[in-house]
Amino acid sequence: MSLLKRLAKHARLADEFERGERFLSRRALLFGAGAFAASGTKVARAAPPPAHSRLLIDRLTMGWTSAEQLLADTLGYHGYLEHHLDPESIDDAATDARLAPYDYLGLDPYQLFIKPAWRASHQLIEATMLRGVYSQRQLFERMVEFWTDHFNIDLNKDKNPWIKLVDDREVVRAHAMGTFPALLHASAHSPSMSVYLDNFTSTAGQPNENYARELLELHTMGVDGGYAQQDVVEVARCFTGWSIYDGSGGELNYTFVFKPSNHDNGAKVVLGQPIPANGGYNDGLIVLDILVNHPSTAQFIARKLCQRFWSYDPPPSLVDAVAATFTSTQGDIKEMLRTLFTTADPASAAPKFKRPYHLVISALRAAEAQIAGDPTAGGSELRTQTRRASHELFQWATPDGYPDRMEAWVATPLPRWNFTERVSRNDLTGVTIDVDALFGPTGTAQEVADRIDEKLFGGLMPAVEKNEIVSYVGAGTPSIATRQEALGLALSAPSFQWY
Repeated sequence: MSLLKRLAKHARLADEFERGERFLSRRALLFGAGAFAASGTKVARAAPPPAHSRLLIDRLTMGWTSAEQLLADTLGYHGYLEHHLDPESIDDAATDARLAPYDYLGLDPYQLFIKPAWRASHQLIEATMLRGVYSQRQLFERMVEFWTDHFNIDLNKDKNPWIKLVDDREVVRAHAMGTFPALLHASAHSPSMSVYLDNFTSTAGQPNENYARELLELHTMGVDGGYAQQDVVEVARCFTGWSIYDGSGGELNYTFVFKPSNHDNGAKVVLGQPIPANGGYNDGLIVLDILVNHPSTAQFIARKLCQRFWSYDPPPSLVDAVAATFTSTQGDIKEMLRTLFTTADPASAAPKFKRPYHLVISALRAAEAQIAGDPTAGGSELRTQTRRASHELFQWATPDGYPDRMEAWVATPLPRWNFTERVSRNDLTGVTIDVDALFGPTGTAQEVADRIDEKLFGGLMPAVEKNEIVSYVGAGTPSIATRQEALGLALSAPSFQWY
């Protein structure tokens, strides 16, 4: 048994490798030892610095396409940035029409609770994937992904198979490109967050500290932001009584409610600021106000944004500039993004490794895949691919969200290879790539490689990878199967793993 088959058997995916041993062996040679390694020299070779407009496309969208390149070339760097900073002005009617059959997306909690939980979860996940592939509001979708990780909620906990869908709509999507204070307030009032972090159980005399701790550590100040355990205790007391209607509110079921009888009305001190007794519901609002105005919050949010959109180790000057914009604009998200992309030299942004979900969406976009979504299903093979790569949407159990660190993903190439091999030969139910339309009248190995370079890489495919495609296709007129396998090799290439 070959090493590849042994790896596949270990991953319970042996069926993936029964066909195309030559294809898989070539892929292993193409990647080579170290192609996914975390060493700086390997990274530099795997991901050459992009042109300025290409950087914007790679960072503002879920994956480069020739249409986005044309738009960027037409509008210029700043014009393209402003275009995506104004998602309300972008016509996305085609995506809305594609999502029309997903009839759970607009339902209220009490309506969702009479529906199958598995279908509500599926509609949320599949609709998000469809938006990632097809939406014209690409930066908006990137920000939804960013804030979903920042305010992470595990879809599988308690009532969240139903109400996370509402959180996605009314918290994350409603405020993804608004202001951070509005987003934080919406999250604090979210029944989905309250259930996930158990705040709906928090009462006077028995405060639950889960939400208070994550509010300070993950949502605002950061673990090194300057708070103490006593601040966690005091914040938890401030949020006692912030709860939900749980089964007794009719049409208000599973919406936010403040329960005065459950609130700790004693005096409190948060980060050195006294909160007088008998403040009731306002105690929580005061805490949110303290946090959004704390300098540690500006720094923490700015650094996370720069890490996601610029580089894993962003320059302190850029972080400081974005933090200053946070402070001067009361957390205006668009203004922070504008500062982020207009302060430093774009050529200085280091390449980033695509997380598995990002790889899947970028591959589908580049290959012009057609997805026949099914809102009535309980899952899909496309979702299964992200699950096997440990990155199925809304499934991260701990409050920190899916990691945005290269080392978290770089050591597991096998699920990525499996996906690119299967999707390229149309072996995922509901996903189709028209190879004839994608390649056009290609008659030689060089023409196949050139077309791949044009359609998937925008002319930036490294010569060593392009030569591997030519060598693999070989002499003669390539069959459809050969072109499919060439596409799979290209999507698996080291340079396609980066953005």
